[in-house]
Amino acid sequence: MVSLQTTVALATIGVYLAIVLALGYRGWQVGTLDVDDWMAAGRGLGIVVLLFTFAASYHSAFAFLGVGGFVYANGIGIFSASTFYLVISGLILWIVGSRVWLLGKKHGYITPSDLLGDFYESPLLGKLVSLALIAFTFPYIATQLIGGGIIFETATQGAISFEVGAALFVVAGVIYVWLGGLRAVAWTDALQGVFMFGAMWIAGWFFVFSAYRGPQAFWTEVVREFGAYVSLPGPAGTITPAFYISFAIMTGIGVSMTPHLFLRYVSARSPRVLKWVAAFGTGYLILFYLPTAFLGLGAVQAFPDLAQADSAIPMVLYEFTPVWFASIVVAGAVAAAMSTADSQLHAVSALLTRDWYEAYAAEDVDEETVTRVAQYTIPVLGVISYVIAIQQFEFILLLTALSFYGAAQQLPILLGALFWPRASREGALAGFSLGIAVTAVIEFGVVTLPAVLPGFVSGFYGLLVNTVVFVAISLAVGGVSEDTLEDTQGYIDYAISRGWETGGDVTAGDVTTDDD
Repeated sequence: MVSLQTTVALATIGVYLAIVLALGYRGWQVGTLDVDDWMAAGRGLGIVVLLFTFAASYHSAFAFLGVGGFVYANGIGIFSASTFYLVISGLILWIVGSRVWLLGKKHGYITPSDLLGDFYESPLLGKLVSLALIAFTFPYIATQLIGGGIIFETATQGAISFEVGAALFVVAGVIYVWLGGLRAVAWTDALQGVFMFGAMWIAGWFFVFSAYRGPQAFWTEVVREFGAYVSLPGPAGTITPAFYISFAIMTGIGVSMTPHLFLRYVSARSPRVLKWVAAFGTGYLILFYLPTAFLGLGAVQAFPDLAQADSAIPMVLYEFTPVWFASIVVAGAVAAAMSTADSQLHAVSALLTRDWYEAYAAEDVDEETVTRVAQYTIPVLGVISYVIAIQQFEFILLLTALSFYGAAQQLPILLGALFWPRASREGALAGFSLGIAVTAVIEFGVVTLPAVLPGFVSGFYGLLVNTVVFVAISLAVGGVSEDTLEDTQGYIDYAISRGWETGGDVTAGDVTTDDD
């Protein structure tokens, strides 16, 4: 006989999935098959929708399962690190995002490869960046499907297996991304962002007052019984100063350089919208993570021998809160995972279509055909991600971090394109390639670093090598052509002088494009 928990969980998640599919259908009704519309929502997203699609795309299954699992194993040191990396991401959105928007509107850029390949006058660099982002994004999509499978299996007490839950999850995402493109993704993210925030805060307080009669009693108990969990380096000694600093820096940079967030930079209505989102989005995300500390630490006391650390928060909810309430919050966890999976599916389809199909298709291919090709890639990408996910990798945080470390290698060459007149094609090619290579060989254990080196995460060493090589070679060989500099950095300076990036309320229609 099906239990009450399983029935309520299935009903709640089912209603939620029906709502997001309806939003996807609505996005299809109002959208077009224009490339800008399907890939960048017509470059017209306003503050509210962009705020929630930025925030919802940011925290993924990691926010609900990965953070809870990390706290369960390593204590709450991740929360100060998360504040650090969220501030870094906010600054990148404010400073870099507004400049990317200006160039995106002027030149029609949609993907990172568009901008970098154009500035450095190197199709090869554009292809390398695109290939790296595609390769590093698949694990990130897979982590969301892993999260979805865990949520379904835990919430339904095994009535729906991990594999079936992950499959249902990816099918729903494929359908509404296919239908509405970025507009559908952004609309569902707005719903998911509001839902997740409310669900997590209500869950945290509900748990603390039902199980401990309030925050003071909760923290007194935790400090007395589990003091190692509320101090550094944590019970397992994981959060050392080197790990803490490098993890925070690489996560803040890496998330901001992922292709789905880059698409948010070019889809805003104006640079001013991006700056509002940078400010309020950072605050939203910092507040969002706080309740997970209560839930993750609650699992330490209630379930000291969990076989799967990532199930800590769902286990606490179903043990200490009413079934109906826990099921609603679990639906919020589905939202957390789906809001990133859909964005990543859409982003990879944009990379494949924009950077590869368009580059080799006939010159007279029309925009409707390009958009159709992007749509056709969505189910293929979903299947590949599902195959990766059902391998059941052990820990969501580690798999997600690898995706961030790879994406972060774009930052030096992107900053060079936006700010540094001496940035060169040769430096960018060498620096980016070596950054990716160093990150990969360290992360996969091909090379073991000497014990005398600090215990930085692999991507941090890759970023150091990347930056040094990029700067050194660029200083030696000189920068790109004067025409390119004038068309990019000169244009940015001109826009700033007009107040477009320093408080003016410019919109996409106010920017002169190459086609005008």
